[in-house]
Amino acid sequence: MLRKAWYAVCPSGALANQPQKYMVHGEAYVMYRDERGGVHTVQPHCPHRGCDLSLGHVETGELICPFHGWRFDGTGKCTHIPANTPTAPMPKRAFLRTYPTVEYADLVWIYTETALQGDPPPTYTTFPELAFSDWRYVPFHQTWNAHFTRVAESVLDVSHLPFVHSATTGENVDPAVQGPLYRASKTSIVIYPTPFAAKHPMEPVPATPEGASTEIELLFPNQWIIRTPFGDHGMMCTFLTFTPVNDHRTDIFGIVMRSFDIDAVWMDDFHLQYTLNIMAEDQAIIEHLTPQHAPFDFTSEAHVASDAPTIRFRAMLSRALRKEKQATLLDESVPAGADEN
Repeated sequence: MLRKAWYAVCPSGALANQPQKYMVHGEAYVMYRDERGGVHTVQPHCPHRGCDLSLGHVETGELICPFHGWRFDGTGKCTHIPANTPTAPMPKRAFLRTYPTVEYADLVWIYTETALQGDPPPTYTTFPELAFSDWRYVPFHQTWNAHFTRVAESVLDVSHLPFVHSATTGENVDPAVQGPLYRASKTSIVIYPTPFAAKHPMEPVPATPEGASTEIELLFPNQWIIRTPFGDHGMMCTFLTFTPVNDHRTDIFGIVMRSFDIDAVWMDDFHLQYTLNIMAEDQAIIEHLTPQHAPFDFTSEAHVASDAPTIRFRAMLSRALRKEKQATLLDESVPAGADEN
């Protein structure tokens, strides 16, 4: 899976100063808060004897291994080894790999490529709708037993609406897809999903040939939003982000949001339940696709014009993975110490 990317791992409220372990693309990461509330992410095991650091504790902002009491600061540097005398040298391997970490939209995100000394931290980006102070936000979380690629592609596929969602978004929809109309860049795919249901309860403003009212956007590789105008000036959106736990499980962190009727609690329940119903319909199908991983060999499946957005995503991911692999091979080819002196 793509390592140079930001992945949501938990709600902000789930993380305190007690170390917690989270899995992303089959690998463990340990996270904790320091005394100021800042979040840190480190490798899961102590470099001394491989103790699970999620069993440790945090004291004065430092992570302490429960096996021999080694202490590590927020940069991963080992600050104290109790068994050493004051003059004993610090072992060269006495450090933890650290990973860039941010909090945004009440979620904790990690960048799963380890931070290198002196490198600028990668920039976290997302949709502007997640930060509007006058909007209503309702979060939720799901885990699907499916590969990340299949889950991500499912939200870009409009031709399944009349069949998977016949009772929700696809009622009375002509299955013939005109297009779909979409545009893509190096970092995003934007889709205008027509046809849409004539009486779609979440889309009171009907789509027109001149410009579809509903817009879907994927921010590569794993953040997705659907925007629907509501009434004269309102906007209703659903945000999803996908985190590959391993090859067989994907965490989905979502937020339903709107810009109107902020105090109408009943609308929270309506929008959330409507979204969960749609996702349950998708999940029942996506968890049973074969092969589990969407194939990068385009000749292994049959394709039609309406598949264009999913094919574009698959090509973007394949290209990014290939580029990342080439960069890793280049780094490994540099002899140890070649950049010293």
